[in-house]
Amino acid sequence: MDTIFDKENIKKNCDEFYSLYDMTEGRTREMCEIKKIHTQAVAANCVYIAKHLGLSEYDCDLAWIIGELHDFARFGQAIVTQTFRDDDRYNHAKVGARLLFTLGMVEDIIPNYAQVDAKDKIAMEKAVYYHSEFKLSSDLTERERLFCNIIRWADQIDIFRTISSSTFETIYGCSKEEMLSSPDISDAILAVFPRHELADFSKRVTLADYRLAHIAICFGLKHALAKQCAVEQGYLQQLIDIEFYDAKVQEKYLQAKHCVEDFLQLA
Repeated sequence: MDTIFDKENIKKNCDEFYSLYDMTEGRTREMCEIKKIHTQAVAANCVYIAKHLGLSEYDCDLAWIIGELHDFARFGQAIVTQTFRDDDRYNHAKVGARLLFTLGMVEDIIPNYAQVDAKDKIAMEKAVYYHSEFKLSSDLTERERLFCNIIRWADQIDIFRTISSSTFETIYGCSKEEMLSSPDISDAILAVFPRHELADFSKRVTLADYRLAHIAICFGLKHALAKQCAVEQGYLQQLIDIEFYDAKVQEKYLQAKHCVEDFLQLA
């Protein structure tokens, strides 16, 4: 299928929306800048993955658009809460999907949105809606699942870059010293590593839990291509190169690290 998307105009419209947050200051400004860079990187990752999966130009463009839109609601979240932590009151993926597809803001971003096939509109919406969910819904069509996986992999891969390139204060709201001084790693977080499973972020208690939950995101990269991309970029390795001050905490952490190395075959 030939592509129908005017990527230049879509990119301009996205940039104009994200530039609205340039008036922010301090920590909020830093968080918004991080998200703008993250958005561009995720969109590029989407194209990389889609091309290497052998998808058509149209599907590669669709994947790119999903990458551009996936964190649409993160910017408002940063301003209101000064955090990227979702909870029962605010889930950035679900809010973003509602703003874009239920309230129709996507029509201001994609000039010829009316020409997009109905099944692809649904695929876009579900990809944004589910991109940060702990587990994908079982009732997705094959095409919906394809684009949900592409955005999840692309997002997960760049999360490693975002964390590695940012300060501890920006990501975790604490200093590096406070993180390394964490008194323990919760059993609920540690238990996912031998099973090669994603961590349930709601189970995080200690500062170390927050770091390990981010590292465990790698277990979402079930496809060999996604693993390869994460390894080649090198940011995951930077993320796992950490040493906690408490010997018992570090011993627990090394057990988790070995599980990651086994999963990605890094060792």
